[in-house]
Amino acid sequence: MNPSDPRLLQRDKRARFLAAAPDWRASDARVNPRVAIGSIVAMWLLYFLITTGLALLSGAPDQWAYVGRRAIVVAAGIFCTFLLYQLLQRVQPRSFGARLATAMGAAIPLVIVYAAVNLLVFFYWFPSEDTHKIIAEVQAKFPVAWEMVLILDSSIRWYFFFAVWAALYVAFGYANEMRAVERRANNYRLEAKNAQLRALHYQVNPHFLFNTLNSLSTLVMRGSKAEAEAMIMNLSAFLRTSLAIDPEQFVSLDEEIALQRLYLDIEQARFPDRLQVEVEVPSDLEGACVPVLILQPIIENALKYGVAPSKGKIGVRLAASHEFGLLVLRVENDVDPSVPMPEPGTGVGLGNVRERLLTRYGPAAGCEWGRSDSGGFFVSLWLPLSREGC
Repeated sequence: MNPSDPRLLQRDKRARFLAAAPDWRASDARVNPRVAIGSIVAMWLLYFLITTGLALLSGAPDQWAYVGRRAIVVAAGIFCTFLLYQLLQRVQPRSFGARLATAMGAAIPLVIVYAAVNLLVFFYWFPSEDTHKIIAEVQAKFPVAWEMVLILDSSIRWYFFFAVWAALYVAFGYANEMRAVERRANNYRLEAKNAQLRALHYQVNPHFLFNTLNSLSTLVMRGSKAEAEAMIMNLSAFLRTSLAIDPEQFVSLDEEIALQRLYLDIEQARFPDRLQVEVEVPSDLEGACVPVLILQPIIENALKYGVAPSKGKIGVRLAASHEFGLLVLRVENDVDPSVPMPEPGTGVGLGNVRERLLTRYGPAAGCEWGRSDSGGFFVSLWLPLSREGC
């Protein structure tokens, strides 16, 4: 096959894609800005409402005067938390532990800034009656750096408030990352599934081509020009159709049987006196959806092990039915008792059918085969009955 064949190139690209290690992307761990900013505003607004409500319920004097001061520090808190968000958005270590440690560390300077604003608002700009008493008590213990002591004390208390939001942000980001990893894993599994379907689809039986070409040679040597031309046209139509069809495609049962008739027309030229085909499909099942060419390996086996070694007329029967919401397809072929049984095959063809069904439908579909009651051989497959998507 030509190395530049698009199918080969796409297969190699898919193989490299599936073999590559999952990449880590910092963008996966970022939180939606609306969610992040909304959580900041909601957290500080909740703090404002709770502290104001508790102060009013406790009956503390001049609480309405504190509402404006508290609104200023809440605005400062929103601003500092927003700066923390901007920093965390740009710094995304790969491991969760490093990410959390970065968030906890980045909160420290911003808490100090917030504590300094809190000191300015309540001790310098809008002092209350108790402010001077508090300052005097702190100055008595720390006469030189009493402002720093108040800032550090406030920072320790407020740090946990900032740390909770930072941990929440990291948790949101980690959840986003896990969802992205899961999406990529699902994509990998889907690609693997599609690659498997394609690999199973392109397993063309070389014996079919070999036998067909031998039959063509016999027809040509015999001078059967019309039969040879008909076989060539049927072979061309069958190969063009089977190789051009997307293996992930669904077709109606009626279309699938039409494809198999192309193949059977080819084999009919090889076995004009031995092959007898019967198809029994109820009209209400003709539109049922099936994976394209799912019957091909089964029909091939029926001809290879039933018709080819026989000397008399051999019947190949295809029947469809529905049971408990399942579409059941059964292919049965006679066996000539007067000829030795051919050696059993490798099971690749029927294994192919079973794998395609399991890959596409899981345990809801299956395939079995064995001796029929009449002494021939049967293959039965079942899959969910659906008339949509084909």
